[in-house]
Amino acid sequence: MPSSATEPLNLIFDADDTLWDSNIHFLEAFDNFAAAVSDAGLGLSRVEIHAAVRRAEIRLIKTHGYGRRPYLMALHQAAAELAPAGHDGLRDEIERIGAHLLERDCALLPDVEPTLQQLSQRHRLLMFTKGQRDEQLQKLARSGLAPLFDRVETPREKDVDAYRRLVRDADLDPSLTYMIGNSPRSDINPAVAAGLRAVFIPHPHTWELEHEEINDAGDRIIELTSFRRLVEVF
Repeated sequence: MPSSATEPLNLIFDADDTLWDSNIHFLEAFDNFAAAVSDAGLGLSRVEIHAAVRRAEIRLIKTHGYGRRPYLMALHQAAAELAPAGHDGLRDEIERIGAHLLERDCALLPDVEPTLQQLSQRHRLLMFTKGQRDEQLQKLARSGLAPLFDRVETPREKDVDAYRRLVRDADLDPSLTYMIGNSPRSDINPAVAAGLRAVFIPHPHTWELEHEEINDAGDRIIELTSFRRLVEVF
């Protein structure tokens, strides 16, 4: 077990839904958007509304990446698709939804701050999280956790190449490096494929596009039921 290691480890943390709540805010924003579409009398099912938003999200990820502002753009594009004859009323409601989404603080998940404080005394902590850099840095600043991280990276995608670049740029020894997060698609599988170890901490509201089967990697992947248990491992 890594707890017996005498050398400091490199512990890389995802942010959204690993350190603080995030996706639940998007789920609530969608609920409000779907209600507004229904109130507009367009006769559309929730499934149809969700599909339009998802199509817009996938298009915008390619050009604008991940984040709250791209999601707001996706709602506008979905409204234009669902109400081609005019969606002025929906536009106003989307702006209201967006203003609330953009200004919301992300609450730290249970035990995150004391756990990171304790781990930072023994190991090097890094943050590696998708999203618009200014948005993620703002959330990090609000959290009060910034001083604990030696390095903060916000790649456009967290794929195998991105992890390999991080290993090179941050001068990491993969055998002494763990990626810690809630997403099999972005945090666990690509990190392990890049030669790192990983810790999977499931979150009940992980974004559905981040779901996939975790690849078999033997003892290179640890699954924990809570963030606090990291101090037992490291």
